[in-house]
Amino acid sequence: MRDVSLNIKKLALFNFFTEVKFYSPIIVIVFNAFLGNYTTSMSILSVMSLAVIIMEFPTGVLGDLAGKKTAAILGVMCNFIGISLWALFPVYWSFLTGAFFLGTATAFFSGNNEALLYDSLKEKNLQEEFHAYLGKTNYTMQFALVFTAVLSAILAKYSMRLVLILSVFPQIISVIIAFTFVDTGYKAEARNPFKHVAAAFKKIADNPKLIGLILAKSLQEGLSSSSYQLQAAYFNSLCPLWFIGILRGLSNVLGALSFYFSDKIFKKFSKRICLIASNLYGRLSSLLALLINTVVSPFLFISSSAFFGVSTVANSALMQAEFSDEERSTMGSITSFIGSIVVAVFSVLVGYLADRLSVRHSLFVIQLCMFVPLFIYWRTLWKKQNNTEQNQKA
Repeated sequence: MRDVSLNIKKLALFNFFTEVKFYSPIIVIVFNAFLGNYTTSMSILSVMSLAVIIMEFPTGVLGDLAGKKTAAILGVMCNFIGISLWALFPVYWSFLTGAFFLGTATAFFSGNNEALLYDSLKEKNLQEEFHAYLGKTNYTMQFALVFTAVLSAILAKYSMRLVLILSVFPQIISVIIAFTFVDTGYKAEARNPFKHVAAAFKKIADNPKLIGLILAKSLQEGLSSSSYQLQAAYFNSLCPLWFIGILRGLSNVLGALSFYFSDKIFKKFSKRICLIASNLYGRLSSLLALLINTVVSPFLFISSSAFFGVSTVANSALMQAEFSDEERSTMGSITSFIGSIVVAVFSVLVGYLADRLSVRHSLFVIQLCMFVPLFIYWRTLWKKQNNTEQNQKA
């Protein structure tokens, strides 16, 4: 019997196992151990981002036309292949090839998994509760990151290769779960893929609020990704390697709690207030951490994780409300596409700055740049909303 409500519970498990990647909390350190410098290491992350850029539109269209279940299966298969290549052949060409597969997996997941959740809820007339269910399904990802953060530093003390090998097995479980998903009854009408993408772009262009949300989210996630990958190297300059796992674990615990309680927070504060306040705190706490540059700095960095889930759910809920049913996955892919361009550019740039100056200076540049998406959020959600309210009163 077809029951899409099962997707909601399965997505929580799927999110957990796909995020159990023991290399993830220390990925730059792992690459650097095999390759020897930050520029080369960060170039692998750029290839991953370029893969997302190349594959975003094909995977988004596939999710809309062939079904979200198919996209989820193909995505996790790409994860499995990419990590297996890294584990079997930890050399530069294998890292590059694996990065392309992992980037393709990201392209499959971006927009698709949230669209699967939204469509599943819509069939049960629960789409208005999307933010609540998204928080509950995504907090499992944070617990997966806690698990990997604690173990990654311990495993790295014995073997960087072991870190990669053990990351393969959770992906096998994810593959099995993906095959049990139930496709929602709604699929976009079959049409030319190029026309499908063009229709998505047109609907975005006709919606100024959606333009602002997509641009802000793309810039924020692109810059945050570059910053996150380099943070482990910065933390390692202030504390021993084994302690980085504890810091990452604590960060993910805060993130998990933020996701879990996000629905209760939204009952007291609007999503736009939560989104802007969360981002503002993240910028100020990170800049303060870099300025004082002491053992307290890593704790200031991870303190912003207490708002990560709230910010993520608020952003996604606001965007899903603006997306069209026909191009829901494709619109999510467009957002990820722009963000991946930012990651591709900044990954190499911050790696270069880290080699030439320092990891600290490189992170400082990123944090300053992240005021740009914060400003866009303010213009889109706060200033325009206030102007609308004033016009209505007039």
